[in-house]
Amino acid sequence: MKCSGYTLVQLLVALTLAGLLLGAFATVHGRARQAVSRIESLAAVQDTLVQAMGYIAGDLRQAGYLGLAGTSERIAGVAGPSEPVVLPVTGDCGTNFSLQLGRPVEALDGRYALDCAPRGVPQAGADVLVLRRLASGTSRPESGRLQAGLSLGGGSLFIDAPPSDVEEIRDLVTSVYYVATPRGGGQPVLRRKTLVRGPRLVDEEIAPGVADLQVQLGIDLDGGPQPASASAYVHPEDPRLAQPGVRVLAVRIWLLAETAAPAGAVAPVVPAYAGRPMVLAAPRRSRNLLVQTFYLPNSEGLP
Repeated sequence: MKCSGYTLVQLLVALTLAGLLLGAFATVHGRARQAVSRIESLAAVQDTLVQAMGYIAGDLRQAGYLGLAGTSERIAGVAGPSEPVVLPVTGDCGTNFSLQLGRPVEALDGRYALDCAPRGVPQAGADVLVLRRLASGTSRPESGRLQAGLSLGGGSLFIDAPPSDVEEIRDLVTSVYYVATPRGGGQPVLRRKTLVRGPRLVDEEIAPGVADLQVQLGIDLDGGPQPASASAYVHPEDPRLAQPGVRVLAVRIWLLAETAAPAGAVAPVVPAYAGRPMVLAAPRRSRNLLVQTFYLPNSEGLP
């Protein structure tokens, strides 16, 4: 009677093939995990951009909103940098900085040049965006809050003591967006200074991983009473912004986000944008650029 079975050679061949298959499976599994990690890293960058742009969009679309008053000239207490300080704001970014409702949209070109200290080290070359308005919802008088009492004939800014015979009260909203890196090191962060009860400006983190903020202002150079669109997009501090009759109709925002990524990931080249040089490819990084343009229905324009 014959006994069936495997020879030693057959067993060795089978073990060799099994080892090769296991090795191939491990390689494929490892590469798949790396691919998933790279996709997750890129998705995280995209989520950061969407979140950051969402914060800016909410402010931009309401920039210059003044409730029943309609224009800043009808609101007492609106003051410029050369006027006496009547309504002080702790930590304000300049003389009467938060009270300049006649300048709903301002920007600084590639520099942080404000009197209020940044949180961290401002990102070199990044712009600063300043937005001013009244809140979209009405409120009640609140101690320590900078507010506006309004009626169809105008209104006035106040702290603590509202004017009599007003039809609505709205909070004053000032926002300063900028990019900075923590002084102890780490990834850059999109930050916002915002006006709160005090009144005072507080600094808060909006979106970690945002490495650049660039701003262009869409202006009307034709001077028509109802321009349909911007005739040019210019950098902040462009001399044309100071020309009589020039109005800011829109704002274009670029946000660049970047973060560490797993092995095998390579951040792609970012072509030159908004006057910024090309960003070179970088290993083990994820990177993306988001640009969006916003129309300003409430803006009185930059004087």
